[in-house]
Amino acid sequence: MTSKLHLTSLAALGLALAACTSAKQIVLSIDTTAGVPCDIDRIRVRAMGAGTATFERDITNARLPIVVNLSDETSNGMFNLEITGLKGDVEVLRAAGPLVFGNSNLGEHVVLERSCTPTAPCALNDTSTSTRIPAPVASRFQCGAAVERYSMSASVETFRDACTVPGDNSGMVLLPPARGAEKLPLSDDVLGNFKFRFYGQPIRQIWAHEDGYISFTPSNPDANNNLDPGAFDRDLLKIGVPPPPQSIMVFWDQLTLTGGVCYALEGTAPNQKLRITWAKVCQTQMCTNDRLNFTIVLDERTQRISLTYGEMTGANVSRAQGSSATVGLVDDAKGCPATECDAATSLCADGKTACGYTQVFSNTPQIPRVNDVQFEQITE
Repeated sequence: MTSKLHLTSLAALGLALAACTSAKQIVLSIDTTAGVPCDIDRIRVRAMGAGTATFERDITNARLPIVVNLSDETSNGMFNLEITGLKGDVEVLRAAGPLVFGNSNLGEHVVLERSCTPTAPCALNDTSTSTRIPAPVASRFQCGAAVERYSMSASVETFRDACTVPGDNSGMVLLPPARGAEKLPLSDDVLGNFKFRFYGQPIRQIWAHEDGYISFTPSNPDANNNLDPGAFDRDLLKIGVPPPPQSIMVFWDQLTLTGGVCYALEGTAPNQKLRITWAKVCQTQMCTNDRLNFTIVLDERTQRISLTYGEMTGANVSRAQGSSATVGLVDDAKGCPATECDAATSLCADGKTACGYTQVFSNTPQIPRVNDVQFEQITE
């Protein structure tokens, strides 16, 4: 399907969408190597000259590349173009730059690569005299099964400290004096070869937070380091802000690191496991007697998520047992309050709506200690 974007120089109209014809056009084709719809599900085209014209399209079931005709009625033929790939309302990919209409029709063929981010957009290609639409890209990522929820059971994994696992893809983040969240320095190639999916979506980046969780969001999940731990449904109950989306909370509490957070990618594809460990963590600002140790395990072969716990002792026994912590998984906590969510199936009370999260517990001490737990995908 071809849509037409009309650029007009009239100040009263600025840039507007319209079905019109012009002697000068740029035939814009847009494709992507990202997964559709697991990475992105919409494309937004924004043309900016004297004003702004915007075209947006859902590409969940679209045949790529999509085509937009840009028709010129500008005073000088010059404008700026921005092409954004979105997942829901989140901007994920972007290419941008200036374009100039020619004396005849031109082609601008854009492929949104994984490296084209909103904070570091890729440059547009030079326009071509060829307006022929290219074939679909062959390297587009193939999305996995649709996953909206997980089942929960006792873990078959036991605690292992990632700090003790050697390898080329191991290391430590959040070394003092770092605070908040830091991205694991795993390359695009390494993550691209790690076929683990979280709620059916591929892993493009991993943020580890000092407060006992990881997040797969495109940008820092707690950029100001001011997000207080708490129940996943507090936004639904209008008693607080929502938790960071696309996150795994192994022990979400206000914590103090004595070192950093270790990570280690073990094995070879398709049997890799990524371990992320918080070791000798404290629940007080001045560490004295606290020794909290826990690891997240992401299993590529089984797509299983395991939360495992080593020594969990502290000066405040109840807090070490989880009286001020929250544990579980979050996709996007918009389904229903925890009292209406079955943690075993991640379904709301109607038996149909996904909760958007699986909360093991929140602010409740686990007697005698926090138990190892695992989550497995439920494919619809």
